[in-house]
Amino acid sequence: MSEHVLTVLRSKRTEIAGQVHDTEKKLAKLRAALANLDAAMNILTPEHPDYVPARGRKTRYFAMNELSRLIRETLRDAAKPLSAGEIAATIGAAKGYPPASLPAITKMILARLNVLTIRGEITKTGRTRDARWAIITPD
Repeated sequence: MSEHVLTVLRSKRTEIAGQVHDTEKKLAKLRAALANLDAAMNILTPEHPDYVPARGRKTRYFAMNELSRLIRETLRDAAKPLSAGEIAATIGAAKGYPPASLPAITKMILARLNVLTIRGEITKTGRTRDARWAIITPD
């Protein structure tokens, strides 16, 4: 009988030892996760030498519906169809924006030109970089 009791006790000990091992592994992972969180919080603290400031708010170049209105006016005043770059240069100069802002303005203008084309307010001739836009004049 004592042999049977020893076998049961050894089995129980092995089971508990496995649980302790698994718990120690889990504890090591949790400690590593805590260390990573602490490091991230330190970096985000302004006093830290590796501080990463939050990204600023996007610059608003145009008020609501202003870009569409400016595009229509620019195309109306033009004697010929214009490219997106020409439209951006005209609008950027009229608003007094620096030349460095032209790529961002051109992207916004291209997006708005596509919307106006879908709506049927302007026409597009050509493809990609050779594209030219003109206003549709009612007859």
